[in-house]
Amino acid sequence: MNAQLVEQITHLRFPAQLPETLLEIEQDFPAPRIDNIPAAVRAALAGSKPLQRIQPGMRVAVGAGSRGITNLPVIVRTVVEEIRALGAHPFVFPAMGSHGGATAPGQIEMLASLGVTPQSVGAEILATMEVKEIGRLSDGPPLYQDANAATADATFLVNRIKPHTDFHGQIESGLAKMAVIGMGKDTGAQAIHLYGGRGFIRFLAPAARIYEANTNLVGGLALLENAFGETAEMHALDVSEVGTTVETALLEKARGLMPRLPFDAIDILVIKEIGKNFSGTGMDTNVVGRIMIPRTPETHQPDVAVIAVLNISEESHGNAAGIGLGNVTTLRAVNRIDWMATYTNSVTSGIFGMQRVNVPITMADDRRALEVALRCCGEPPEHARWVWINNTSKLRRLWVSPNLRSAVEANAHLRLIAETPLRFDESGRLVSPWEMPEK
Repeated sequence: MNAQLVEQITHLRFPAQLPETLLEIEQDFPAPRIDNIPAAVRAALAGSKPLQRIQPGMRVAVGAGSRGITNLPVIVRTVVEEIRALGAHPFVFPAMGSHGGATAPGQIEMLASLGVTPQSVGAEILATMEVKEIGRLSDGPPLYQDANAATADATFLVNRIKPHTDFHGQIESGLAKMAVIGMGKDTGAQAIHLYGGRGFIRFLAPAARIYEANTNLVGGLALLENAFGETAEMHALDVSEVGTTVETALLEKARGLMPRLPFDAIDILVIKEIGKNFSGTGMDTNVVGRIMIPRTPETHQPDVAVIAVLNISEESHGNAAGIGLGNVTTLRAVNRIDWMATYTNSVTSGIFGMQRVNVPITMADDRRALEVALRCCGEPPEHARWVWINNTSKLRRLWVSPNLRSAVEANAHLRLIAETPLRFDESGRLVSPWEMPEK
């Protein structure tokens, strides 16, 4: 950030009376969970159609993405082991579109930040941004496959199925989308993003049929997570099932497992960190009730007046995707932005990225950012309803303003844990309700 602007921000302050204490609460969700991950992977793959397509001696490309999927290293490792047990020779490749700055080293680094390394998964990782065109959609974009995966004898994908943060349709985040965008690398991602959300709704299912007919894709392992971000279910899908009603049914199940904020209206939502490891959009639009895409109507469910973003996660590697969904942020967060990674991701996303990387009002520290949020929320301080979360993927533990006590006590799914002071250190950094060490 420009030195003169930083100097001006440092002296800027709009005092407001912040709450002295917050209520610490726990939220309860229906949460099926798998405890023995390797056993569950083996059970899902045993006798499955995609593994029946793999023969001894085959080279098999295993695609892993850039999302912060719980248990990803052990899941990928077990997939590798099961493929190797068939007498085949697996390797791992990054199936993550333009993420990692749209470079092969950046994508390897992205996988490593998620715990996926040659040592952790027991296989080499081959990364390239080169692709092979494998077909074209009628009245739509060309489709591509990672060049390393294309030279293998079979490709198997590992991905989570969940509601998307940009659009809603029969097929959203999952194996079909990973085939088109993840395997398509930066080239494929740019091609389909040109059509916006309507393109995803229209093209993902038919694209899956082109990958079935024209590539070595044999299927994949579809993962579902519960509201606490824990692995809930695993399903091996044959390539013939990717992008079909089978994937749609899993999407609806995933939608029912999603975490949610327990209030319909919030005046100030404080988010400790956003990042690509929490959501492709930095913060999950399904949680915060904002989508911020031109020509796309807002749902406002929940209805949040002001969002304060205090930091960008280290695991996001400077990618500030989603910061524009907030209204106020901190100099600490802005100084963490890698503009090359952020703009590469944003421009590749096309119309999806036009508003979401706009930098919000930036204040010198946490205290000043929260004071701005309070002054701009449209309610007097004593009436402002505050909710504080770590990130949008983990919503079990929340902190709320005392004026929400009656709403907490009336909700059978909420439990009051304690009342905690709101405290800042000498530099204005928030230290309570969270411990926030310098990174």
